[in-house]
Amino acid sequence: MKILMMTGLIAGLSVPAAAQNGENGSASSSHRPNEYTLACLEAPTRDCAFSAALQTVIAEDFGVERSKVLVAVARALIETGQSSQAVDTLMLALEEARSVNLSLVTQGKITEIAPLLSRAGDTAGALALVEELEIESVKQRTLIAIARQNMAAGRLADADVALSQMSSDTRAFWQRLRLLPLAPAGSLTALDLQALETRVRAVQQPDRLYRGLISLAVLSDKKGEPADRQSYLMEADELFSSLVGMNDRALATAHRLRTMYDAGMDPVLIQASYNLMLLHSSRVRSLETMMAIADLVGVVEAGTGDLEAAIRRMEVFNQVPDKARYLSGLRSETDTGSLAAEIRMLLRETVDLEGVYERDLVRLELLEGALGNDDLVLATRVIAAIEDDDNQARGLALAAPLLQ
Repeated sequence: MKILMMTGLIAGLSVPAAAQNGENGSASSSHRPNEYTLACLEAPTRDCAFSAALQTVIAEDFGVERSKVLVAVARALIETGQSSQAVDTLMLALEEARSVNLSLVTQGKITEIAPLLSRAGDTAGALALVEELEIESVKQRTLIAIARQNMAAGRLADADVALSQMSSDTRAFWQRLRLLPLAPAGSLTALDLQALETRVRAVQQPDRLYRGLISLAVLSDKKGEPADRQSYLMEADELFSSLVGMNDRALATAHRLRTMYDAGMDPVLIQASYNLMLLHSSRVRSLETMMAIADLVGVVEAGTGDLEAAIRRMEVFNQVPDKARYLSGLRSETDTGSLAAEIRMLLRETVDLEGVYERDLVRLELLEGALGNDDLVLATRVIAAIEDDDNQARGLALAAPLLQ
């Protein structure tokens, strides 16, 4: 969509005709898929996806629903290289959320908007919004999300600013150590590994020290220092015997594997860590631990070509929403057909869930899986199954980057 056209539509959103009735007015529709989304689904294009989403916003009475769709539009704008317009759209989404005059609604939306603002390059604006969050745990999670966006983009200074606002310096340090392997190698040239090592060695808990040594090994590898990497790995292996619990050992090796995979390390090293994880997780019987391992390891299995193993791990999740969340995180370049089949199967199961809201939440989760694997055919099928017009508009907006 041309920027000028988008600007005009967004400008029109600030005074939608329906808004004259206020939040307590009657709904303008029954929230079934509307003419804009249905017409676009017949022949989806990027233009119609954006347009249908914005037309749905204009016709919507309730600010919280308008905000929801606008956030999806902003996310798509970021992914299509229109960061400046994304920031404008996010601020409009925040304005719509505020119009509800419910603090809980506004704060919930800030947790979505702030990380996206940072992703679009406005970390200062994101951090300003975080100051409005009243629940400390929510504030901490949002700061970590902002730091993650910056770290992945190689903006280490911005990530550090976000983490410095956490209430616990110790927690901020360990979060930084966990996120640093996500940074591009070129952004780590000035990283002071010695300072990190000093902090890591000050810890007393063996499991935390083990994970710290693994992170130091990964960071050494990304900085082009293989000898240091091997030294840290050898020390971690010697420390491993200090982890006496079966669950602790399994989780430690799962974290090791995922850290190496996320950092893009040599496949040989990843495979060795995978074998170690299999050895120590095979006897785990705790459902909670098995689910945690699945979340850490399934992504690695799918990404390294063993999608079958990743799909088997879905068996530890009993509820459809949990299965959808897990499945949506898998990415496969070698077996997209099998992954799509699993998503379609779970999509059919959504009809048995009680309530449109619950069904659509699962469908939107499954949509993330389709979009993450660049499967436009599957994404269109999932969007078509969505029952609520705002959610369908949201889905179309999210799919826009894949459309021409």
